[in-house]
Amino acid sequence: MSAASFPPVPASYRDANVGRGALFALATIPVGVAAWVVLWGLGFIASLVAALVAFLALRLYLWGAGRMTSVGAVVVLGITVVTLLVAFFGGIVLDAAMGLGDATGLGAWGAFTHEQFWPTFWDVLPEALPDYLPDFGWALGFGALGAFATLRAAFAAAQAGDAAAATPTPVVEPEGPAPYDEL
Repeated sequence: MSAASFPPVPASYRDANVGRGALFALATIPVGVAAWVVLWGLGFIASLVAALVAFLALRLYLWGAGRMTSVGAVVVLGITVVTLLVAFFGGIVLDAAMGLGDATGLGAWGAFTHEQFWPTFWDVLPEALPDYLPDFGWALGFGALGAFATLRAAFAAAQAGDAAAATPTPVVEPEGPAPYDEL
């Protein structure tokens, strides 16, 4: 039997499972936050974390969805941005725990687990946020540089995938049984 006699794959099988891809890509958030906080604790703001977050979100999305679409590229972009924002906030929380731990002698972990940490943190945060604006600017700039290539590739793949899915697959009907010499 020749390949031309098989029916085409229905469009529903070619479509990406965006919900499943998004669910898989959400696993990027805790991994990215942990990597950022570790580097932040060492005193670095690295574009490498943003690049890895974008790459991981893209790979996990593709693993779950099956293929990239324009909606999927927006999902990957959104998860990358949310991960980096939560990670930056995690760095601020780490700074507060380290500062409070040094002031009280509890250490960072002891301060973080103390019952008065979060009320104190929320009271001090509005005053401390302006001090973090330069760091946020650097993180935003380096994060955009780090994630740009991966996100650009995701949107390019989505355009190619959307164009391929929009073109109908022709049905090739066999003309009859193949002659003996063509088998």
